[in-house]
Amino acid sequence: MTAAVIAVAPPRIQPAGVRLGAEIAWTTLRVRRLVHRNDLPTALDRCRTAASRPAPMPSRDDVVRISRAVRRTIALLPGDSQGLVASLVLIAVLARRGVGASLVMGVREGKEFGAHAWVEVGGLPAPVAPKHKFAQLVAL
Repeated sequence: MTAAVIAVAPPRIQPAGVRLGAEIAWTTLRVRRLVHRNDLPTALDRCRTAASRPAPMPSRDDVVRISRAVRRTIALLPGDSQGLVASLVLIAVLARRGVGASLVMGVREGKEFGAHAWVEVGGLPAPVAPKHKFAQLVAL
């Protein structure tokens, strides 16, 4: 008896996904440089003034998709770009699409003190709220 082998082609990455990944990687390098050379308000302002392309306002699903793509892409890049840098990258990528976003920073007090930065679009976290409760300090 011979077993039939079925060849399954690996999933193809769509050109739009490749372009988005390249945009996120380039933006991450730019944001790292901005954060290193400037204070936070200046870096945030430069992220928001990214050249926007004329395009229709993305849906909430598109914002979630872009946010997840930023997290996945940044995880593949060398160096630590979580938290603040990832939030600034998301703000810059969304700004290019004409979406206004807020940078929110908060702290968690107590035995497990921590700080966290996240992005909100229209008052809603993009894509989801932080895993742990953080008291909001400031929204920029």
